Amino acid sequence: MTGDYGLLVPTMLVTTLTFLMCGRFKLYQKQVPTRLDSKAHRGDFLVDILEGLKVKDVYDPNRKIVRIGEGETMNVIVHKLAQNRQHYFPVVDAEGNMIGIFSDDDVRSYLYDDTLWNLAVARDVMTSNLITVTPEDDLNTALKRFTSLNLDELPVIDADKPGKLLGMLRRKEAIAAYNQRLMENKQAYEEG
Repeated sequence: MTGDYGLLVPTMLVTTLTFLMCGRFKLYQKQVPTRLDSKAHRGDFLVDILEGLKVKDVYDPNRKIVRIGEGETMNVIVHKLAQNRQHYFPVVDAEGNMIGIFSDDDVRSYLYDDTLWNLAVARDVMTSNLITVTPEDDLNTALKRFTSLNLDELPVIDADKPGKLLGMLRRKEAIAAYNQRLMENKQAYEEG
């Protein structure tokens, strides 16, 4: 390490003195037992754990998602909103391909003007600027997309068929999966 044998003895002397001084003055008393417990290394584990989990491992492909046809009137949409607890509504074309999405908040402005209920359609309310994930994306990618517009759900789209909606990934599902994996890793780290 020193590149010269002449420095070997002084290096050993300094190392020994440092070791003894640390023990004598208790310099590392507050050292955490593992890197997992260290606040300085917490970010390292966050990214590693999120990159180790895939969207397909977290979202429920069997969860029933209410899809709205692009030509459905606000009258129909308002009644569909009232009948379920879903917050984000994918808008699909005649072939069933997703072309947009809107939230229940987007519909609120139409609630007080019932003259628009038969004039406005889903295409008028939706946004076509879709932020999506695929089943093969990792949760780190999904979390970045959640936070880009402060979304609570993301559409999961088939990577081979870009318009095909497979389901919705909830932010709370991603966070729960992260917490579960973190606890598993912490237990394995403590046991090992």
